[in-house]
This record gives sequence, structure tokens and C-alpha cells, in this order.
Amino acid sequence: MGHFAKEPESPSGPVPLTGVAKVPGQAPPGASVWVFPPPDRPYSLVEGWEFGPVFEPFTIEGDGPRKFFLDDRFPDGPFLIEAAHRDGGHFSLRPLTERGEDIPDVWFNVLLQDFRGSTVPQRRYVQLNVSASNPWILRVKPVAAARLLTGTLTGYGHEALLHTGPASDLHVRFKGGEPGRNGHVGLWCHEVGGETELGEERRSLLLNEARKAKCTVRLPEGPVLLRFNAEGRWTLTVEEPGA
Repeated sequence: MGHFAKEPESPSGPVPLTGVAKVPGQAPPGASVWVFPPPDRPYSLVEGWEFGPVFEPFTIEGDGPRKFFLDDRFPDGPFLIEAAHRDGGHFSLRPLTERGEDIPDVWFNVLLQDFRGSTVPQRRYVQLNVSASNPWILRVKPVAAARLLTGTLTGYGHEALLHTGPASDLHVRFKGGEPGRNGHVGLWCHEVGGETELGEERRSLLLNEARKAKCTVRLPEGPVLLRFNAEGRWTLTVEEPGA
């Protein structure tokens, strides 16, 4: 049965935010490519990113379906949510009203082997519904904990990414879905400079394909938040002007 992790003591007073960059995690010698739960990648503050509140990260775990209310550990502003689901089967995470009614917004909805991914929800809701076949874990963090998009990144599944550089070309390589499935790949770009939430006015759909993809899209000048959704493995390469 799932449980809430104990909440660490919050630091006193506001915490200044100047942005973060991911520090790649390393699997221990002899470990398989996929372990559950996946290692929690650390991050460190760097200059150039200011969006969303800073708060103490926390973890929620479960096994199979579960519904729960968002407590006061969830901030009112934007937050990053990382998820992993062990083995195969369906996994989804969607918000509900206080009365348990469905809301037309889905954070994850996948049928992938050993799924792992991250996203930044459009807004905070009252209750969440986890639909899962197997054990799962959610890590809730500041948006600044998302991976920084520099050079070439590889991944599997959904991912929230930060771009803080100049206007650049983003080369997308998506190999398609699992065997027997075409797979979907999509990319939303949110211009968040000076913003406090993910508004509808400053977002754009850069990519939306229901098959393999090998293309290049143009990223605006940062800071931007990218919500990349892919039902399979992918490679992203950012090429800045003059590179």
C-alpha cells in the first residue's frame, strides 16, 4: 500500500532562486540500465532560471491504483513532477475535483515498459488519481529541478526540460513507440520569462506526430519550459547560433 514520505523540515524564510542545472546521475557498477525506483538525480543552483516557487522536494509511493488529495506540501505555483512505473502495463496520472470528478487534463497516460518521465502541470488541482498496474513513485520538486537542455540529451518517455540560452535549433530524433505501436511525440514550448504560471497566451505547439520523427524545430530565446511527450526513446540536440 502506498504512503506519503515524511516531510522534511522546511527552511525558514524565502529561498532565492537563480536556476538549476542537472548533474547527471550514475548507476552503480553492475546495475541494470533500469532499476526501480530510478536514482534521484541531484541538481545545483546556477544563474539564469527564475520560474516557480522553491520548496522542499518530497516523494509519494504506491502499488496499483490510488487517489489522494494534494496537501500543503504542494505549492500554489508551478511544480515539477517526476514519475516512474515498474514493469509493463498502463500508467496514468490525472487530476480530479474535490468530489472525485474527472478533469479534462492528463499529466501522464502511457503504456510503456518501465516508464519514467516528468512534466510540469498546467495548474494545481485538488485531488489526483493514479491508475497503475504495478509499483510506482512520484517525486515532486521545484520546476528548477528539471533537466537543462544543452548539447545532446537522450531519454525515454515524457520529460520537462529547461532552455535558458539564445534562440536555437532543436533537432528531434524519435524512433517510434514500443513494438506494435506507432507511438506519439509532441512538444509544447512555454515562454516563462517574467511569468508566475503556465499561461495559454505564451505557449506554442512545436511538434505533434503520431509516428517516428526526424526533424528540426526552432526554440525561442530562453527562458522557456519545454514539455516533451514521447511514447518511446528519443534524442534531442540543441544547436545554438554559430555552433
